[in-house]
Amino acid sequence: MRNFFMRAVSLFLAVLMLSSVVSLASAEGEYAGKELVVATWGWTAAQVKELAKGFEEQTGCTVVIDETSGNADRLNKIAAQKNSPEIDVALMSESFSMIANAQGLFEKIDPAIVTNLDALYDFAKNADGFGPCYSLVRYGILYNADAVAAPESYQQLFTDEKYAGLVSIPDMSSTAGPYMLVAMADAMGGSQENVDPAFELMAKYKDRIAQFYSTSSEVQTAFTTGEIAVSVFMDMNIPTLRAAGVNVQWADAAEGSFSAAATVNVVKNAPNPTLAQLFVNYMISDEIQNQVADVLKEAPTNKNAVMSDEAKTYLAYGEDSVKALKTLDLDYINAHKAEWIERFQKEVTVN
Repeated sequence: MRNFFMRAVSLFLAVLMLSSVVSLASAEGEYAGKELVVATWGWTAAQVKELAKGFEEQTGCTVVIDETSGNADRLNKIAAQKNSPEIDVALMSESFSMIANAQGLFEKIDPAIVTNLDALYDFAKNADGFGPCYSLVRYGILYNADAVAAPESYQQLFTDEKYAGLVSIPDMSSTAGPYMLVAMADAMGGSQENVDPAFELMAKYKDRIAQFYSTSSEVQTAFTTGEIAVSVFMDMNIPTLRAAGVNVQWADAAEGSFSAAATVNVVKNAPNPTLAQLFVNYMISDEIQNQVADVLKEAPTNKNAVMSDEAKTYLAYGEDSVKALKTLDLDYINAHKAEWIERFQKEVTVN
C-alpha cells in the first residue's frame, strides 16, 4: 500500500510539472514574435531594457524602447497617436500621467492580471485604478561641495550672492518647476492659490540664475562642465554626477524636499493590451522592485523591496522616509500649470 501511495504521489507531481511546462510554453507561444513598445525617458532607455530582459524570457516577446526626452514630449506623442496608438506602455512622472488619465489616454489596470498591487505602498496605488507608481525620486538641493557651501533653502539660491551665476533651477514646464514654486510660496506666506511671493522673488533675482532647465541632461552637463554648482534636482542623479568627478552632495531645503513618483501605464487601445498589463505587473513585482535602486537609481515602491546600503544613503527608503516628503496637490498644480508657465516666461526667463 505504501509503495502504491508513493507511486501515486510521484505520478501526480510529474503531471503537475508537465502541466506547468506546457502552461509556460503556451504563454511563450502566445506572445512569441510580439513587440511590446515601452515609451520612456531617453536617459533611462538602456536601464529599462535591462529590467525587461526577464519579461522577454518569460513571455517570448521583444520589448522595444521608444525614447522621448521629457514627460511633455511623451504625453504629446501619445495624444497625437490617440486614434491609432503605436505605444503599449508609457513610463511617466505622476503629475503628467494624471493629465493623460484625465484626457483618456491611458487604460485602467486590470487587477486580475496585475496581481502585485497589494505589495505597493498606499501612495503608489492610483485611487482611480490607473497605472501605479513603480519608483520614487526626491527633489531637493544638489550642490558641488568643492565649489560652494551647502545651501539651506530654495530662496537662498536666489538671494545669496555667493551662489550668483552658479544656480540651475527647473523651468516651469518641467516636473519640478511647479513643485518648487508652491514650496517657496508656502514658506513665504503665500500658498498654491497665491504664488505671487515666489514669482516676485524669482523675477527680482533672475539674472543670478545660470540655467533654467527642462531636461535632466541639461543639468548633468552643466554640473560636469562647471557651468553650475548647485541645482534643485533629483537625488537619483547623485551616483552619475559623482562618477563624472563632481563632488555632489544632497541638502534638504528648509521649504521641504518633495517627491516625484514615476508611473507605469497601459496606453488606451494599445496594440498589445494584455501583454501591456502583464508588463505593469512585472514592473511592480518583488523581483524587479529589488533591482530598481541599483539599475534605475530610483527608490522602489514595493513594500517588500530591498535596497543596498549605498543606495539608502541617497534614496528615500521605507515608509517613514516617504512620509517625510512634502506632499502637493497635483490636481491643482496641473489645473494651473499652463498659466504658471506663461507667467514664468513673461516674468522670469524673459531677457
